[in-house]
Amino acid sequence: MAPLLLYWDFYSSYLKCSLNLVLARLYTPQNPPQRDLTGQTAIVTGSNSGIGLCIAIRLARQGATVYLACRNQAKGDEAVAHIRSQLGSSGKTANIFCWTLDVSDMDSVRTFCSRWRTQGTPIDMLVHNAGIPDVTGSQRRYDEKGLDIIYVTNLLGSFLMTSLLEPLLSPSSRTVFTSSVSSYLARDTVLLPRPPRPDHAKSNVVARLWHRTRAALGLRDSAALVYGQTKAHQILLATLLQNHLDASYPDNKRTVHAFSPGFTQSPLFKKYDMSWRTLLYDPAFSFLYYTETVVATDTDEGAKTGAWLAACGGEDGVQRGKYWECMESEMTVVEYWREKLGEDKFKEVARRIWKVWEEDAGCEWDIKF
Repeated sequence: MAPLLLYWDFYSSYLKCSLNLVLARLYTPQNPPQRDLTGQTAIVTGSNSGIGLCIAIRLARQGATVYLACRNQAKGDEAVAHIRSQLGSSGKTANIFCWTLDVSDMDSVRTFCSRWRTQGTPIDMLVHNAGIPDVTGSQRRYDEKGLDIIYVTNLLGSFLMTSLLEPLLSPSSRTVFTSSVSSYLARDTVLLPRPPRPDHAKSNVVARLWHRTRAALGLRDSAALVYGQTKAHQILLATLLQNHLDASYPDNKRTVHAFSPGFTQSPLFKKYDMSWRTLLYDPAFSFLYYTETVVATDTDEGAKTGAWLAACGGEDGVQRGKYWECMESEMTVVEYWREKLGEDKFKEVARRIWKVWEEDAGCEWDIKF
């Protein structure tokens, strides 16, 4: 692709998705097709509230057996009861269950997957929705290995879980990652295997002075760029996993997708304490926090694309391994670099990133690019 056309495609998608954040309420509501999912099984992580819960409800309404994978069992059980109450008038049989899963804990991921392998049920829909935009005030930013908790939660847990459950993906399975328009912020970092940890000691004089001033004011580093990189890495993972499935299975019908729900009303914001400090170190998050009630779309509207991909992502006309917003595929930072580097160089870089993910997740997953 010619450089000018490449830049045009990338930045036009970036602009379109950015405008969706503030204009989505003005759009005609999405009307995804419905499909009979009777006899099919779905796992939805992070599904006791928000986008994940709405996706679970939509899949259950179409007849799927749905497993909520939630960190808090009590809240998950409440979500199960809520879904069953929502289906009461539809005539559908509510086969809804909740299993404990903390995607920020690799041992929890292994326990969940071991339990699933023992059960042996084929997986038709695997929806990786669990994630965080930042750590809360009481959370540590880095784990015992020195890895960023946002990176561990948003990417590594899903990476390990998919590797362990790949043998149980049904021949027509749909794997879906809840990404974000923030992925466009990672144009310069998506080819780094993990979020760079700030090393203020090696910064220039002005940067060190600014860091000390921020520290004196009690301001921490913004998580926006780290969050954006993890969301871009979800798209990269979807792309590479689709390549692997296509190369590994003859006449492959397994599909992988990533999508953005846009700016939706979410209980997520209630987990974070807002103060004048937040306004200074993360103005973008502060904007979303304070405009949620007047700008954000209904949560179910944001979930429609994800539920559609989970239900219908393998049908003709739905491109594989793509990133979607409002049921339309968009160019991503991953495609930008794939075009810019060329296929051979892109695969070389992707293999290096993949090896780091394997190391950080504590697994071996030999895939075909």
